[in-house]
Amino acid sequence: MPKLKLDRQKKYLFAALAILVLAGLIYRFMPFLQNLVPSREEIELRERTLTKYQKMVRAGKQLDGQLTSLEGVLSRLESKLLVGETPSLAAVEIQKILHDIAQKNNVEIKSVKVLKAEDPDQKGYLSIPVTFQMIVSVRQFKEMLYSIENSEKILSVIKVETRFHTRRSSDIRCNITVAGYMKQKDLMEKGILTKN
Repeated sequence: MPKLKLDRQKKYLFAALAILVLAGLIYRFMPFLQNLVPSREEIELRERTLTKYQKMVRAGKQLDGQLTSLEGVLSRLESKLLVGETPSLAAVEIQKILHDIAQKNNVEIKSVKVLKAEDPDQKGYLSIPVTFQMIVSVRQFKEMLYSIENSEKILSVIKVETRFHTRRSSDIRCNITVAGYMKQKDLMEKGILTKN
């Protein structure tokens, strides 16, 4: 192999050319090299993102706990709903509850009328209203209302009409509408009720 003799000027020229080629290669591949080593801003951004995701996971666990708690409350409250196979049978259950309350308070119920069941809020629960009439003293009236609102089943007094029985009497003639509730979904599953 022939021996190359380089003089000093050619050596400098060759070194300068090598430096230029190296600088060109570095310039060309610098973005790739920068991607290998993340910048400080990128590291801080990734830390903030990771912290945000960790907070979201903790919040999700907390929401799961709240959901479980609310499902327990819902289950407990739904056990207080009427359980009749149909709205008519649920109305019979309301009548029985009202009869028991009236007996405990020494009250005679004069008449009972079952009204049409409805779903006023479209929330999946059917309201079954029952209107009844009685003649009571003010104390009996108060006790009846209290007993209805605090019965084992969820009952609501939705309408009350009162007037004195006679001018000389302190007794009150009352028309009271009480609503009980049942799950509409149960009726749909049994084919008793259809969606409008």
